[in-house]
Amino acid sequence: MQKRKFGKPLSLGLKKTSSTATQPVKQSVFADDAAEAQWPDELAAKEASDKKKRNLDTFLEELKQEHEQEAKRLSRRAEAPPENTTNLHINNLPSDVDEQVLCTVFGKFGAIGSVKILWPRGDEPARPHNTGFVCFMERAAAEAALQSLSNAELHGQPLRVSWGKPVPLPSKPLYVLGEDEAPTGQPFNARSGVADDVPEVQVARPTNSRTLRLIHWTVEHVIRHGPRFECLLISRVHDDPRFRFLVDWQSADHAYYRWRMYSLLCGDTKDHWRQRMFMMYDAVPVWVPPTVAVHPVAWNLESSESEEHGDTELSSRTRGRLQRRVDRVQSSGRGVIASAMAMAVECAHAPEQVVDIVCQAFANAQTPTAKLAKLHLVSDILHNSAAPVANAWRLRQAFEPRLEEVFDALVLAHRAIDARLRAEQFRKRVLAVLAVWETWVVYPAERIYELAAKFMD
Repeated sequence: MQKRKFGKPLSLGLKKTSSTATQPVKQSVFADDAAEAQWPDELAAKEASDKKKRNLDTFLEELKQEHEQEAKRLSRRAEAPPENTTNLHINNLPSDVDEQVLCTVFGKFGAIGSVKILWPRGDEPARPHNTGFVCFMERAAAEAALQSLSNAELHGQPLRVSWGKPVPLPSKPLYVLGEDEAPTGQPFNARSGVADDVPEVQVARPTNSRTLRLIHWTVEHVIRHGPRFECLLISRVHDDPRFRFLVDWQSADHAYYRWRMYSLLCGDTKDHWRQRMFMMYDAVPVWVPPTVAVHPVAWNLESSESEEHGDTELSSRTRGRLQRRVDRVQSSGRGVIASAMAMAVECAHAPEQVVDIVCQAFANAQTPTAKLAKLHLVSDILHNSAAPVANAWRLRQAFEPRLEEVFDALVLAHRAIDARLRAEQFRKRVLAVLAVWETWVVYPAERIYELAAKFMD
């Protein structure tokens, strides 16, 4: 009987043992065979785990590279060109900001030589934001403005300020802080215009949204109840600084109040008015209306106050309409998603209710295609939360704590897909949305990486 069948190599120099001594050796060898039979399963599981980690690492590396490229692009734009320019390029300007507002915001850093906003052309649709240029008379003033106003918020939107190409400077500055506020002795503090002998009243919308709504509320009630209401209001609030525009005839706010009332009485609407210069009275001065805003502000003072504080709720009718629009988002069709997104932004004064409706529709979606369409809806809402619409920014804040349940639903939908190719396509589309969020800087990069890891796990 050959006992080397399960024995050890001769080179080890072990002594031959009896059959009873070799029995444990046989048992250990069979145990090793059983362990070897389990190796393929363990190796397959390990390879699948390593593949997930590699995919996640690849995705995170791609996001990191895109972020670095965007940072380099922004840093190149922030660098001053070789020429000693004093011109600043301003991007992401709110659509209701005009040249007068730019002068007021940038003028505190120094004298301004020229201001320009690239408004949409006549046949071009309205844009959510515009681009403009502010050229200072001195380099030091431009540097101070660039440093202070980069990423500063104006009407709820962060400004993107960088150096622009040099432009010729005028002999005299266009705007110097303090000159426009000084009294001129003319009615309504009118100033010299194109013709030096004809004073002009440059009407500008108040930059303070609270003051603007208060002026609109006053105009509406004076038109409704007549001049006696205005006289009674002045007698009661003449010491209230909020109603200073009623009694200070030389202030810019009073000029806006007087023009707004005259405009409505002449047949203009709340959102559109004549742009031509006109004479309100028989004699000078000439009145110059402000630029028409793409996104008009609210006129109802009470509703505006409640919306600012977020203490309003959607009516049952509005909630039902929003619910139906969100439920109709079953595929990635642009029209259906755009309709639901637009109404969600309009209802931004009740952000928690909007998010509840969207998340509930997300949970009720039956197919992976429907869930992916709902994700695109969430992405569109987050992108438009930067629009110059009252309380739109609150939608992004309300969505952040609910993203966990959104991606829990996406993970379940991904696991329920049997076809390997369809599952891979679904995974790529979800990760593509996260990559876009990282580019938009919707949330911090760490938060987006957490969601990506949760989905890839």
